[in-house]
Amino acid sequence: MAFLWIVVTYFLLIWIALRLLVPNLGFRKEPLGAVVPESLMDTISKIDGESVDKHDFLRRCYEHVTKKYYGSRVKTVTHFWTAFKNPVNQSPGFMPCTNQNYLLRLMLVKSGRFQESDIKVKVIPLNLFVHRYLYVRVDGEWIDVDPWSSFIGVPLGKKSAFIG
Repeated sequence: MAFLWIVVTYFLLIWIALRLLVPNLGFRKEPLGAVVPESLMDTISKIDGESVDKHDFLRRCYEHVTKKYYGSRVKTVTHFWTAFKNPVNQSPGFMPCTNQNYLLRLMLVKSGRFQESDIKVKVIPLNLFVHRYLYVRVDGEWIDVDPWSSFIGVPLGKKSAFIG
C-alpha cells in the first residue's frame, strides 16, 4: 500500500503539478514570443546564411544552443528557478530542457525555414523528472532533437532514454 501511495504522489507532483507550474513544461506546446531580440535575430540570420539546407540549419542551430548552454541532472534540481527565466535573455551556462527546447524552436521558426507544424514537443515517459525534447520534421523525415542531453553525449538525431 505504501508503494502505491508513493507512485500516486509522484504522479501527482511530477506529472501534473510541475507541468502546470513550470513554463514550457505544460501539456501542450506554448506559443512562441512575438518579439525576438535583435541579437538573436542576427544569430539566426548568420546561421541561415551559412546553411545549405534545412538539415544543415537545424544542425547549426542545435550546435549554437548546445555550445552556449548545457543540461545537468543535479542543476535541474539545485537551480530549479532557471526554468522560470526567459530563455531568450538567459546568460550562457546551465539551462533546463524546457528552455533549451524553447530557444531552439524559436530559432527554427523565426528563420522561416520551419513552421510550428514541423516541430513537436515530446515527453520522455517514466523519467525521474519530466524531460522534454523536440521532434522536428526535415524534408518529410522526423528527427529527435534533444539539446539538453548533449552533455551526456546524446547527439542530434537521438533522444535521452530512461532517467535522462
